[in-house]
Formats: sequence, structure tokens, C-alpha cells
Amino acid sequence: MSDELAAVFDLLEVNGVISAGFTVGGRWRTRFRPQVHLKLLTVARGGVRVSVNHEAVSLRVGVGDVVVLNGCESVLIEDDLESGGLQTSFTHPADQAFFDAGGGDDTVVVGGHIDLAEGAESLVAGLGGPLLRLPAGTDTARLTGILNHLLDEARSARLASEPAGRLHARLVILEILRATVQEGESVPAGWARGLLDDGIRPALRAMHDDPGHPWGLEELARRSAMSRTVFAERFVSVVGKPPLTYLTGWRMYVARRALRQGDVRVDELALRLGYSTASAFSTAFRRETGASPRTYRSLYAGTVPAV
Repeated sequence: MSDELAAVFDLLEVNGVISAGFTVGGRWRTRFRPQVHLKLLTVARGGVRVSVNHEAVSLRVGVGDVVVLNGCESVLIEDDLESGGLQTSFTHPADQAFFDAGGGDDTVVVGGHIDLAEGAESLVAGLGGPLLRLPAGTDTARLTGILNHLLDEARSARLASEPAGRLHARLVILEILRATVQEGESVPAGWARGLLDDGIRPALRAMHDDPGHPWGLEELARRSAMSRTVFAERFVSVVGKPPLTYLTGWRMYVARRALRQGDVRVDELALRLGYSTASAFSTAFRRETGASPRTYRSLYAGTVPAV
């Protein structure tokens, strides 16, 4: 499974990272709308309750737990005290990496926003629901350590703190990927669940390893030792879309990255990804992204960090 996970991770480019934290005591709450797709929280002291999407999903977070907020519309964080009384509402100042919200230091929360390259959001969208809690343990200890490094980089004026922060953010994403695929049946339909399925994984590996091969349904079914009908039905059930639709999407992920990274010729990229002509590739790319390959490259050229 490690090879397939590495293939996905390679496409998850980090444009930047914003890290922050706050200390607060007593009865309190803070509400916000995430500015980027992927946000993480960990509790260094105390306990909190996190609710997302207008309180549609809610859970308790204790010391050492890590919470992944994935494409949330709204987030509410509040104390986990059962006592009544008024709550103090506050907003984290945008210009402060670490904020003292008052009332003491009963609770310490550290978090980070990870800004992914265009197109990468759909890769992380299939990791789980909008709110995923990774319980405290060995794996989350690594995550909390990296998040604290992110906060240190955000608060410091040290040389190269920005690229160092992006590097730590990539490590965070890697740990999330590892932890998510270990969740087993709780993983929703998508590529992550496909990596856990012994029948579907060989077909995914084939498409990831050689996206330019003219894969057909029959050949992919043979890779998975199934009939075409059984394979097609199972692939949709596990991954959430038909095999050849998934293949086109994977090719477009690879194409986006290649166009952002350099001056690869469109006709060369088309052949590399299995299209007989540049025109056929451009049509597929425009259908997926809304822009031609040349327009896309002009819009996003130079945005990929060198980490």
C-alpha cells in the first residue's frame, strides 16, 4: 500500500501554511469560517468541543487528539465544561500567531491551515467526512509535534521559516493520509478506501503507476482478477466513480502538476498521459478544469514551492 499512498502524496502540493493557537479559560466559544480546505487542531491542555457545518457534526477533543477539518463551511470551538453560566465569545486576531483570549490558561489549542495547490482539494476530500478525530496515541504524537513546529515557525522570524513551514505541513498531510487509511471501514468511498480493498487496489496501482497506458475496463478487471461486470460494480461502490472516470481524473491531477512545475510541451504531455493528440488532451483538460492547458499554465506558473 505504501507505493500507492506515495503516488497520491506526490500530487499534494502545499502552497503555504498558516499556524496559530490560543489560550483561554472559563466558559468560552469561538466561531469562524475556514479560509482554506484543510485545517487541523490539537489540544495541548484541557478539553474542547468542536462542531462543524452549523453544528451538524460535533465531537469532543481531548489532550493529544488531532482533529482534521476537511472542507467545512463553518466551525465552532467551545469549552467542554458541563457547568452553566455565560460564555465569552472571541475571534482570533488575524495578525497574531498565538492569542491569549483571557480567563486563564485552562485550555490551550494549537491549529494550522494548510493551503493546497489548485486541484488538490479533491484528493483530500475523500479522506473522510468534514470532521475527523484521530485519538491520542503514537501517531498523533508525531502530528502534534509537527503542529507545534508549525506554530514555532509562524511565530519566529528565523531565516527560511516559510519554506520550513511548508515542509512541516507536508509531513502533517502524510501523517493524516497514513492515519486515515488505517481507519478501515470508516473511510468513505474514494481512492483512500480503494487502497484498503484487496480487489480494487491492483487496478488503482496500475493506473497510478502508468496513467498513460491505454487502460480499458477488461484489462483493469483482469488486474483485479474479476469479471468486467463485477469489477465495474465493485469499483463504483468502493471508489465512488467508474474506473475510466477515475483514470481521467488521475491523469488530470498529473497534468495540473506538470503544467505548474515547468514548460513541458502540451503535445508531449498529451502522449505521456495516453492521449493520441494534443487536441484530445486539451478537450479533456478543459472539461475538467475549465481552462486550456496553455491558459492554465499561464495562470498557475511559478506557484509551486520548491519543497
